Amino acid sequence: WSLDLLNMLYLTDEELAFAQALNDHLEEGEKVIHKDSNGAVLSAGDNVVLIKDLKVKGSSMVAKQGTVVRKIALDPENAQYIEGKVEGQQIVILTQYVKKTT
Repeated sequence: WSLDLLNMLYLTDEELAFAQALNDHLEEGEKVIHKDSNGAVLSAGDNVVLIKDLKVKGSSMVAKQGTVVRKIALDPENAQYIEGKVEGQQIVILTQYVKKTT
């Protein structure tokens, strides 16, 4: 359905990013699959937990181990990157440092 929306409608930047994150517009071999540190497949809107303290580049902030990042966004071009808010700041996180929560 996202391919139909991409071709037919004007989408806001947020809607376009969501539609692209679903990867419905790509062939099976072209799809970018995001996996957490345990190999669980991540989807847009999932909640994850940091498994390591992470220094945030360009900031003095340290994202602490155990911090829950809610409603993540997936990078449509790189399977190792997700985005989420930590302490009110939108940051990019490597998937190897997160674990999916239920």
